[in-house]
Amino acid sequence: MAFRMRTKMGVDVLHFSGDLDASQMVQVKNRVARLLRKNRKKLLLDLSQARRVELAGVGILVDRLRTVRARKGDIKLCNMCPEVQRSLEMIGINGLIESFRSEEEAIRSFAA
Repeated sequence: MAFRMRTKMGVDVLHFSGDLDASQMVQVKNRVARLLRKNRKKLLLDLSQARRVELAGVGILVDRLRTVRARKGDIKLCNMCPEVQRSLEMIGINGLIESFRSEEEAIRSFAA
């Protein structure tokens, strides 16, 4: 379960190839730490491939979100399937982190 990353308009976009679980999020946690050391603070997680959410993975995501926001940055989500979106709503994270239907819409939101 890996992910690939690219930068678009100053936003680092991480595309997942698996679910939002603890092992995946540990990889993201490490990548985010490296990005923060380079002063990169605009992060977008593309969840188009994710079909499942684990509470442990969400916990790691929230931890990273707090760290990034403490440094005046943000993490946003995009391209979630309905199942993932419902899971995040049930956990209660939807009020904590912004999500968008498309990558383009999410990237534009960083400039707003």
